[in-house]
Amino acid sequence: MKQGMLQRLTIAASTVVIATTLAACGSETAAAPEEFQAPTELAEPGTDIPEVSVDAGFSPYADELLMVAGLNRGYFDEVGVSIAPEPYGIDTDLISSLTPLLNGQIDLGSGYAPAIVSQLDNVDTVVTFGIQDVFYGYRILAPEGKYQTLDDFMSAGDSYEEAVTKVLDQMKGQDVVLRDGVVPTFYNLIGEAGGSGLADWKVQYLANPDIVRTAQAGGVDFVSPTGAVEIVRLQGDGWEPLIDLRQVIENEPKEATASLRSTFSGYLTTRDYAEENWDTILRVTSVMYRLIDEIEADPEATAADFVDYVNSYTGSSLTAAELAQTFQGLYSVRNFEDASEFYLDQGSDFFFDEVAGAQIDELAEQGVIGDNHGPASLSIAGQVYEALVRYREEADAILADLPDGELKTAAQAQYDARNYLDAYRIAAAAAEQG
Repeated sequence: MKQGMLQRLTIAASTVVIATTLAACGSETAAAPEEFQAPTELAEPGTDIPEVSVDAGFSPYADELLMVAGLNRGYFDEVGVSIAPEPYGIDTDLISSLTPLLNGQIDLGSGYAPAIVSQLDNVDTVVTFGIQDVFYGYRILAPEGKYQTLDDFMSAGDSYEEAVTKVLDQMKGQDVVLRDGVVPTFYNLIGEAGGSGLADWKVQYLANPDIVRTAQAGGVDFVSPTGAVEIVRLQGDGWEPLIDLRQVIENEPKEATASLRSTFSGYLTTRDYAEENWDTILRVTSVMYRLIDEIEADPEATAADFVDYVNSYTGSSLTAAELAQTFQGLYSVRNFEDASEFYLDQGSDFFFDEVAGAQIDELAEQGVIGDNHGPASLSIAGQVYEALVRYREEADAILADLPDGELKTAAQAQYDARNYLDAYRIAAAAAEQG
C-alpha cells in the first residue's frame, strides 16, 4: 500500500502549514469571489439526453473512487456523460494539489472540501459541487475485550464525561501510537472532557502502515491510525475503538466539535465550468446519488465493481468485503433524502454552512486566510442539491398525471436512477405531446 493512501487529514494539515508560510511571506489577500448564481429557469423539455465528454480525475482514496463503479456499471453512459481519458480519467490527487483543475487539465474530479479552505486567498475558482460522505476517522483502538470502552461505561450508567475519564484513566502512563503529523484537536477535546490526555501518555508517532505493523506485533495496546484501510484492518484483526469521533460529536457541545465535523468528501470543479455546464454537473451528481443508494443497499457487491481499480491505483490489497467495510462507519455516505442534513437542516450536526463556516473562521483567526471568505467561497453543492430537489418536485407533478407509455417509462427510469433533471425533461416532453 502506498504511503499516502487515505491520508487526507495529513494533507489538509500540510496545506494549512503551506498557507501560513505564504501569509507570513506577505502574499496579498484576494477578494472573495461573487456568490455563484445557479440558473433559475428549468431546462427545456426533451426526449433525448445530450452526450458530452468530460475530462475527469478521481483521487486515490477508497471513497473518492466510488465513481469508478458507476463507470463500470454504465451509469455515466445512461446520463450522456463520457469520462475522458477512458476508461477512468487521469490519475490525479486533488486533495494534495488542485493544479489539474486550475490549469484546465480536467473539468472535475473527486476531492476533499476542507483541503481547499486554507487556499482560499489564492484559489477562488475551485468549488465543491457534490458532497458524498463524511469521514469518521479519529478513534483510539485497543485489543478487543482487554479494556473497557466508552460504550461499556455509558451502558453501565456513567455520564459521557465520567465514561471518558475512565477510558483515559486506562491509558495513563501507557504507550500510545498516533499518526505522524496528526492534528491533535480530537485528542485535546477528549482530554478536556476526561481530565487527562496527550501529556499523560507515552506518545510515539508513526505513519499509518507502521502503526498497523506495531499493533500486530503486540508492542503496544493503544493506537490511533487515521487511514480507513488501516482502521478496518486492525478492527478485523481483533481491535476495537475505546472512543471514536462519532461518539464525541454526539456528546460534546456542537461548537466544540465544529472543525472536527468538517470532513466532507465529494466532487470538485471550477466556477466557470459549473456556470457553462450546469446540466452536466447535475447529471454527474445524480450518478453520485445513484451509487450511494447502491453502496447502502449492497456494499460488498458495489465495492466489487471498483476494488480492483482501488488496489491497482493505490497499491493496496483490499478485498471487496474490506472495501465495503470502510463505508460502514468510517465513510458515512448520505443518500439524496439524507443529504438535506448538509444543505437544508440548519440544526443538524453536519449543516455545511455552519461547519465549513466554523473552519473558515478558525483559519481566518489564525491568520492563515483573510477574513473575507465564507462557505459560498468553498461550495456550490447546496445550489446543486436544491436544483435536483426542484427537478424532482417538477417531475413528481408531471408523472402523477402522465398516462402510461414509452416516454413515461423512460422518465421514470431516469427518476429511479436519481437523474431528476432528465426525468423532468422527458416527462415534460411527454406532457407536451399529449
